[in-house]
Amino acid sequence: MPWLTAREERVWRLFTAVLFLLPDEVEAQLQRDAGLTHFGYGVLSALSEAPARAMRMTDLASMARGSQSRLSHQVASLERRGWVRRERAAEDGRGSVAVLTDAGYAKVAAIAPGHVAAVRSAVFDALSPRQLDELEGICTALLRSEIREDPGDDPASGRQALVGHRGHLEDDTDSSQACPQNEDIRTSAETQADEDLTAGLARISDARSAVDFTELQLIDRARAQGQTWEQIASALGMPDRRQAQTRFRRLRERWPEYVPMSAASR
Repeated sequence: MPWLTAREERVWRLFTAVLFLLPDEVEAQLQRDAGLTHFGYGVLSALSEAPARAMRMTDLASMARGSQSRLSHQVASLERRGWVRRERAAEDGRGSVAVLTDAGYAKVAAIAPGHVAAVRSAVFDALSPRQLDELEGICTALLRSEIREDPGDDPASGRQALVGHRGHLEDDTDSSQACPQNEDIRTSAETQADEDLTAGLARISDARSAVDFTELQLIDRARAQGQTWEQIASALGMPDRRQAQTRFRRLRERWPEYVPMSAASR
């Protein structure tokens, strides 16, 4: 296997910087303004778009691109805040259904415009229309077919993870009036939700989440094998140990249910 050329190495470093920095930027906005992780927001968003604002836990885990255990932990946290409640499935009495409360719906309606603005600032404002077309082609080429095409999945199912908020503000006049200054942001987001590019970027967000979790596991494994933070920082292309430690801490916060294999990582 040949080594990367100088140009390939340069492009790879730029690409990994995008993968690391842009999600952190968007997540920072959610944490700062709403006290939510990106996954937690995705759960609320999915429920807000579901019929009767309710969904079986198994279906919700699939929609939010998370494991059953991770979803259960997240829903428990949202229950404590009064935004979600769990009920037994009415049709067969088997399994649990997550229901978005009125307070939870109001929360989504309030934070969706800020989230859309953060995504627009992080991605779309920096690109020309031509660059958007190029980005769509690049993303489509990079994603493997098994990631792009999820059998039995609606093509729009991943959109809520990024900017697909079509159900949040259309059905409730009072909610839309609660943030009239964001009407232009909401309208633009609803339009983009119908575009293939948005769906493609949402799928990238889903795939990137899987990559981030793998990174969490690899860093933890490296610590368990006795590697130093300096070695890990070098492997990640970071200038010093503190950046590597900060990255690991943020990944741990994103998956609080993850149990490190190394005592050094705790």
